[in-house]
Amino acid sequence: MKRAVTNKKIFFIINGLGYGGAETHLLRLCVALLQKGFNISLITLTNNLSLENKLDSRIKHYKINLNNKFKLINNLRTILKLVKLEQPTVVHAHLFQANIISRFVKYFNPKVRVVNTTHCVYNDESILGLSPYVIYKFSKRWVNFHTAVSKESLELLRKRKSINHKRSLFLPNGLFVDEYKCENSRSNNSIFKWISIGRLIPVKNYKSLIVACKNLLSKSHKFQLHIVGEGSEKNTLEELINNHKLEKQIKLVGTTDNVPKLLAKYDAFVISSDSEGLPMVLLEAMSSSLPVVSTNVGEIGAILKASKGGLMVTPKDANALSEAMSEIMKLNVYELKELGENNFKYVKDNFDMNTIVNNWIEIYNN
Repeated sequence: MKRAVTNKKIFFIINGLGYGGAETHLLRLCVALLQKGFNISLITLTNNLSLENKLDSRIKHYKINLNNKFKLINNLRTILKLVKLEQPTVVHAHLFQANIISRFVKYFNPKVRVVNTTHCVYNDESILGLSPYVIYKFSKRWVNFHTAVSKESLELLRKRKSINHKRSLFLPNGLFVDEYKCENSRSNNSIFKWISIGRLIPVKNYKSLIVACKNLLSKSHKFQLHIVGEGSEKNTLEELINNHKLEKQIKLVGTTDNVPKLLAKYDAFVISSDSEGLPMVLLEAMSSSLPVVSTNVGEIGAILKASKGGLMVTPKDANALSEAMSEIMKLNVYELKELGENNFKYVKDNFDMNTIVNNWIEIYNN
């Protein structure tokens, strides 16, 4: 018989509330759980809080900055005190650092149900001399259930024996799909407008996307690409844009606090990443009825194949990326609309948070 979550109190732990898929997913999950009558508290572990203004006012938010490693013990004591104060039934952690902290919580509070979520595929870069997979493996006894937002990530965790096979599950990110039904202003576009959203970091491979745009320009395509995001590669990318004389075609436009309204202005969405799990921006673009061109990484390939709403290319291949973008730009307005509608329907049927929240509640109850 399943154990019900009687006091309906969930304590979330996450590294921060910066711009990212994990953080955005957590904010949406919190809203869905509040609508179901749950009491929510949240601990953030860093001072990266760009999305804090999106946090529902009913949620208690405790801020702990773990950036100073010498304060780790004191911070852990603080977290344990907060858990004792809040008396949650479930502690649900997102991202590696928070997942490990939650295992300390379980060690000192055996009756608390601990759920971990992995949002990416880890490489073997060592943390204190050990890979993330090894650290997970030797501490998995202090986790009741482990989820991953991509099948690739889940299978790697299972293959490395980092998680318990029977107590783990692929569970994708979700979003409130109907929020993306903004008034469409694309018909006013005199040239084809592309958009890409993500942190300006190497794994997103915007360098390849810029080269692909150089190829498009040489084919006399009239287009613009707006890249939404901030990150360590901003100056490098600006320099590359200038070197290729693409200032009129490509703009780095910073961040936005209204993705649905922004997406309504564009004709298609492009992803050039070398690695992904299940990027939230993909689901957002599809919810906005945009055709998609993407590298075939993580769950993206399976999703676009099922939705029939875009094209996939091999990662790190700027020529293939430009060819796919060119193919999309040659479509007429009705063909573009059909691709976009395919994407909207697929996301509505498979990733709406109003449905996905029930899967989380079942995990909390088991």
